[in-house]
Amino acid sequence: YEHKMNDYFTLEGGMGITTRNYIEDFIRGYSFRTDGTTINKASVSFSLNAKFFPDGNAFQDGYYVALNLGHRQYAQEFQTVNVMNVDTSFNESFIWNDFGFTMGYQSRPSERMIFDWYIGTGIRQKNRTVTEYQQIFDPNTGLFSGSYVSLVANNAAPALLGGLKISVLFR
Repeated sequence: YEHKMNDYFTLEGGMGITTRNYIEDFIRGYSFRTDGTTINKASVSFSLNAKFFPDGNAFQDGYYVALNLGHRQYAQEFQTVNVMNVDTSFNESFIWNDFGFTMGYQSRPSERMIFDWYIGTGIRQKNRTVTEYQQIFDPNTGLFSGSYVSLVANNAAPALLGGLKISVLFR
């Protein structure tokens, strides 16, 4: 949803459902784990953008600069059988919070449609909770013992923001 405050300024908000993070899965291989099964769950995402149109042409053909705030959450369940042959499941999640600055161009090819191309940069706060099997060597017995543990990682990184939005106007 985008609301035109005046000819120079609009506020845009969006909500959605996230199901699977294909890029994270490709990089880290969660769906290829041999010791269990990963089941993706539905989660939520939202975005908030404040756009400034220096030429005063909001909702028309024109360039803009924007501040962006975004939140994406991905959830999955890892199911496995532990050493006692008991079914066990662990909740895992990936949360990305973005704060950035973008520049874009809005094109209005018809009275009821807007194309919005944008690119920019920002900071991405990433929170990841995953399950991993860890073995520990006991020097007293000379044996390895293992168990599944939840690993939590938090970090911030630069982010490249960009994309294309297609809007349908209702009035």
